Amino acid sequence: MPEGVVGTDRARGPLRIRLNGTAPTFRLRADRISAALVRPIEPRLQDLLDIAAYVFAADSEVQRGGPTRPHMGEDWHRQFHFDLPVRNPGFWNRPEVAAALTDAITFLTGDIVSFRFHAQDTVDQEEPFLPFEPEGDAFAADEVILFSGGLDSFAGALETLSTSNARIVLVTHRSSQKAATRQGHLGRYLKHRFPGRVLQIHVMAQRVGTEARDATQRSRSFLFAALGQVVARMFGADRQSFFENGIIGHNLPISPHVVGTMATRTTHPLALRKLEHLMMLVGEGAGAAIRNPYEWMTKTDVVRRIADHGAADQIREAVSCTSIREQNTLHTHCGACSQCLDRRFAMLAAGLADEDPADMYGTDVLTGSREKDRSRTLALDWTRHAVRLAAIDDRMFLSTFGQELTRIASGYPDQGRTQVLRRILELQRRHGRLVRDALAQAIRDNAEHLARQELPDGALIRLMVAGEDPAATALAPDPRATAPAPQQPMENSSDAPDLILHEDRPLEVFFSEEDDRFLISVRGLGRIEGAAARTACMIKPEFDEDRHRGLSREEHRYVPTGTLATRASVSKEVVAQHVRRCRKELAQFHQQLFDRPPARPLLIESEGRRGYRIDPDIRVLKRDAT
Repeated sequence: MPEGVVGTDRARGPLRIRLNGTAPTFRLRADRISAALVRPIEPRLQDLLDIAAYVFAADSEVQRGGPTRPHMGEDWHRQFHFDLPVRNPGFWNRPEVAAALTDAITFLTGDIVSFRFHAQDTVDQEEPFLPFEPEGDAFAADEVILFSGGLDSFAGALETLSTSNARIVLVTHRSSQKAATRQGHLGRYLKHRFPGRVLQIHVMAQRVGTEARDATQRSRSFLFAALGQVVARMFGADRQSFFENGIIGHNLPISPHVVGTMATRTTHPLALRKLEHLMMLVGEGAGAAIRNPYEWMTKTDVVRRIADHGAADQIREAVSCTSIREQNTLHTHCGACSQCLDRRFAMLAAGLADEDPADMYGTDVLTGSREKDRSRTLALDWTRHAVRLAAIDDRMFLSTFGQELTRIASGYPDQGRTQVLRRILELQRRHGRLVRDALAQAIRDNAEHLARQELPDGALIRLMVAGEDPAATALAPDPRATAPAPQQPMENSSDAPDLILHEDRPLEVFFSEEDDRFLISVRGLGRIEGAAARTACMIKPEFDEDRHRGLSREEHRYVPTGTLATRASVSKEVVAQHVRRCRKELAQFHQQLFDRPPARPLLIESEGRRGYRIDPDIRVLKRDAT
């Protein structure tokens, strides 16, 4: 059987991943093994599936850092070096193909990855392992829909079938029996309601023998996209769709505390563009375009579509929860994860609470007791984040999310940057208002219980009314400023701020140093942490003193490299390395934003033996700029 070897910085030796065969560590194949293939899968597409499986298997095998930001640090970002057997190593080792693959996986996972491909032994080459439904050979598809069995993918399939004559293939990644049962139910519902127009393909993809050590599954959309691309090519479809609301797709950071699954980029606009670019290379220019038709919708918009198309009674059959292990017949949702929060507030905002009974949730999202600190923190951060968005103004929006907004906007290369940023802001504000209004109604409905203190201490609405969580005093406060009161629309005002950083204006910079943790945040550009920020923070005292004295740009001092090395107890070369890293990261942010490198090094200036200094023209901020 084929075996991939994966070097990593988290294990004593390399990982050995065996696909399928007699003693696999990971299995990727359809569950209906007796079904017939339409025709053999092209070798290059089989390679694509194998590579996606190897990446997914390694992703789940190596645990990331801690679940909260203070424990994240460098431990969150892992290193993987894949040495994989393929049928066509010449193609996969092409520089442009390897670069596209590396770029897509790096962006999706946040990890450092590299690939090397070698020829797979002929004895390891199995018959194609992706069997289709028996009726597949008679089915001509217009569209492939990646069907998770959640509300968004169900709504997308339902709307496509209700508003067109399209014939669709639902591709389902089956990772557990619990998920498969509900995916199958919703698929059968669509097949029965739209006879002859729906084909559902279940593809099993799961570890064998051991449970996953990391559950974030940030590479899952690569596996999903690869499956969708193969099915689209086999059935002649010209597009594959990830239906996901824009709030989840954009996934703005809700706070500094929570990372992990909250940081996922599974349907991020830039991730989909990178995946599409890779798939087009695999197809030598031919392939199914990847799209997300719900990218400018909120979750509330999505669930309303289900009701509008006459399937409100199926809402309870769709599972949004990420905690599959905690699901049971009585409680299909945990009520503690971000997806459950998003779902419940959307149901309330859409007036569909009766179709989503509170007793489906292990923890009632609004009034249930949250015993664990992590559950309370996540619920509070998620809700406060949404409420802030309801009234956030243009400047605060850019200063809070500047770096991430740049990445999102890069996913729309054919649209004007300002137009895209405006649409993002409007979408996020609308989401915030929907959550805020649903929360206000829940507080009114429970006013008497709140007044009598009858709700549990950890209930979300009680915590929100109190304004703080007494059990979370040890957590660092959210460094982002609370949004100011709403302002009049500024679209027609000459004073309206441009949502894009001005390249020719001085940088606006926030500096922080606490317990040897260094941070630099540049408004509208990005933030740098750790060693890359160290030298800049260490030469700031001279900058502050010269600025206080009112010195001109020419009079601002440089700090000799030797002086900085003594302060930090490191060598001169290490000081220079830190400066290079800082400049490089800022240059990368600039490249993403303006599609070109900066004309000169940003933030830190140098002049031969005189050493380094902070750019005398910058403006120093008193709070984190991103």
